[in-house]
Amino acid sequence: MSARVTRAVAIVVVVSITALTAAAQERRATTGESPGALVDRARAAYAQGRFQEALETARRAAEAGPRSVPAQLAHGGMAEFMGEFDEAYQAYARAQALAPNDNATRYRVASFATRIGDYDRALRELDAILATQPKAAQFFFRWAPPFVQKPLLKRSPALEQFVDLQIDILMEKGDLAEARRLALRHAIVDSGRDYCADANQKKTGKGPSDEVFKAFRLAALAQPNAADCIWWYGQWLADEGYMRLGRLMVEEGTRLTSSQGNRDSGNRFVRIRLGGARPVAKRAESVFLIAKQRYLRDGDVDGAARLFDESLRLSPTFARPYSYKARLALDDGDREAAIRWLRRGVDADPESWRTWHNLGRALLAVERWDEAEHALTKTVDLFPDDVGGRLALARALYAQGKWDGYRKQTEYAVGFARGYRGPDVVKEPAAFFDKFQRWGPGPVLPPTPDPRVILGWNQD
Repeated sequence: MSARVTRAVAIVVVVSITALTAAAQERRATTGESPGALVDRARAAYAQGRFQEALETARRAAEAGPRSVPAQLAHGGMAEFMGEFDEAYQAYARAQALAPNDNATRYRVASFATRIGDYDRALRELDAILATQPKAAQFFFRWAPPFVQKPLLKRSPALEQFVDLQIDILMEKGDLAEARRLALRHAIVDSGRDYCADANQKKTGKGPSDEVFKAFRLAALAQPNAADCIWWYGQWLADEGYMRLGRLMVEEGTRLTSSQGNRDSGNRFVRIRLGGARPVAKRAESVFLIAKQRYLRDGDVDGAARLFDESLRLSPTFARPYSYKARLALDDGDREAAIRWLRRGVDADPESWRTWHNLGRALLAVERWDEAEHALTKTVDLFPDDVGGRLALARALYAQGKWDGYRKQTEYAVGFARGYRGPDVVKEPAAFFDKFQRWGPGPVLPPTPDPRVILGWNQD
């Protein structure tokens, strides 16, 4: 799994392992195919990164122990982890039918409900867990002052996870005021501390990405007027594929900023990166994220392709899965199929800058210069600061003998890149352009830009 995972995903993994361990402890003394023995094997396969084997073994455990709650939870956890959501739903339903008052089951159902966007169900399950505690404990948990809450949560990782899940649900639901109130009440954040400065320091210091992400999350919770930090947190989420919360944070940061330029930038980001008027369903987002992991982490091409298709079925205008379907086609050596998938992507979302960028690059690769020009012109119209897109457009124009267009695009791209990223990233295109200015066009096409200025396919 990517190093940069959300807290919700981390909780699912932790609780999955916990359920597998509990099931292993309850296994029968026999050494046959008992539910406990199978769950133990599934746990071992999971720990070693053999996720498909872990799922298949967890399925067998659930079949062998239809009345074993730990086996059903293990099955549900592995199915959820692998993006098999219908299967996970059924496994969790069986577990809850067997143990309707079991808090571990309630927590798992709440976590799964969050993943598929059923936020009200998730909050109900968490409220039900809290209602089972003694009245004094409930009162203490709800109303003890923050200086008492902080050490309480530090001593109890499970309680801290419980609170963090509540906060994440409220944030994704769009109830930022309640999420912030909860974070203050339970001392997840401290009043008066400048979390935004902390986050920016970690970002500029190039600290671990997980730490940077957590720092900006805390800034968004603690400082409701920190427009830039909230906006950056939203952009990071969106770049990682968390469309719903990313959109909420970008829109919130855009609303708060006093700069018209920043407002314009925020509105454009929503339009060209987050689907604009085409919001993505939470379940489609979750399936897409898991499909990426199955492809990039596991090399499970067939499983990933099926999940990308499922994501598109749930949200047909979600542009990102189209780029990944194109990448799968390229891996198979089928450039034309890749181009067809990208064309479907821009048909689904005509303002998806990244999909136009990928389409232009794919057309350049097969030397369809006029079609590449069209796609890359659209790319830089949507996002004028796309240096890689401009240099790719310049290459397409040069190949067609459109010298004025080549000159215009290259001058802009080189000037912008030098001012923003330094001269080295455009050294070769700049040198080629200098020769063009001095001696005119030659028989060789402009060089492909440095990879640092051409965003990769995995940066969908």
